[in-house]
This record gives sequence, C-alpha cells and structure tokens, in this order.
Amino acid sequence: MSKKGVTYRLVILILLIVAVCFCIVMAMKLKSSQEKMNLLETRIEGYRNAEKEPENLKVQIEEGQHYGDYQGNDDFSNIIHANPIDQDYQQELKQLQEKHVTTTLEWGAFEGRYLAVWEKEMNATLEHLYPLLDEEDRVNLEQSQKSWQTYMDADYAFVLDKFILTRDFGTQGSVNLLAAQSRQTKERTIKLMEYLFSIDREAVDFAYDHEERDDQSDL
Repeated sequence: MSKKGVTYRLVILILLIVAVCFCIVMAMKLKSSQEKMNLLETRIEGYRNAEKEPENLKVQIEEGQHYGDYQGNDDFSNIIHANPIDQDYQQELKQLQEKHVTTTLEWGAFEGRYLAVWEKEMNATLEHLYPLLDEEDRVNLEQSQKSWQTYMDADYAFVLDKFILTRDFGTQGSVNLLAAQSRQTKERTIKLMEYLFSIDREAVDFAYDHEERDDQSDL
C-alpha cells in the first residue's frame, strides 16, 4: 500500500474516532440535561405541594376541622375526626333534639355521661403515654396534668358557687357547666393524644366503643 493510502486511512480512522467521541459527549450531555430537568420538575412539584399543604391546613383551621397544635398534616386530625365518642354524642344529641319534651335532668345526664367518657379516655391515654417517657419527662407531664386538674376543679367550684347555685345562669346552667367541663376534658385528651401520636403514630387508639354507650343508656 502506498504512503498516500495509509495516510488517507489514518485520517478516516481519526475522523471516525472524533465522531464517536463527539456522539458520546453529546449523549452524556443530553442525559445530564434530562436528569437536571427531572430534578427541577421534582423540586417544582415539591414547592407546589409545600405551598398547597399550608393552604389546606389554613382552611382546616379556619373551618375548625383541624386538630393538633404541633402536627402540620391532617393525619392526626383524621384520627380525631373519626373518633367513636363524637359519633355517638352527635347521634344521641339528635335523638334528644327530636323529642317533643326533654327535661333538664335528661340533658344533665346526657352531658354528664360524655364528661365521664372523656375523663376515662384521658386516663387511658395517660396510661399509654407515661411508659414511653423517661423519668424527667414523665414527672413534667404528671405535674402538668395535676395543674390542669387543679384548674378544672377550681373553675368548676367557682362557676358552681357564683352562678349555678344562685340561678344566675338559669335552669340550664348546670347542664351548660357539665357541657363546658366535657368540652375542656375532650380538648385536654386530644392534646395528650397528640403527644402520644408524636412519639408513636401507631399508639393512638380510642378505648371507648359503641357498646359502652348502649350499656350506659340502659341505666
């Protein structure tokens, strides 16, 4: 083979090598660009979801549908919304409202029964929560619970002596006092449940069941 032919083939080989290298480089650049695009789209979607979640949370709070002072999602709210105590309370409340005549005694028994239910639920939650805490945290929570109970007892005594026994709140005053105590006990129970949920998401469960209401209604 002539020297000219060897040179020609060498030039062709070099050109092929350059072309292959160019294609490889372009393919790598395209792959890198695609990965960057995918990452960018993921981030954009994340930002959209991040913007949407606070907005949904804001709507829930404004509509009184959000439970939990420290939970930024609706997982805990869903648990509380589905609780069997409120379901039975609303059902029995509707039954009482549909009756032609109801007495103060009936309303008082109704509110008092659900106050006892929430107190029992609160104690059950504490029984689950205390073992999950170290000694210092457990002592702090025990003190917090004692302080809350002291406030509840003192507030009950004040309202009873100042407004209920004097009939300043009318014949329904005693019923309203029980309803207020029940609502405050429910709020405290939910707060304790949120503590429990923050430690162990699977630990939150309601001790109450529908049979409990039926048994008490028969008394």
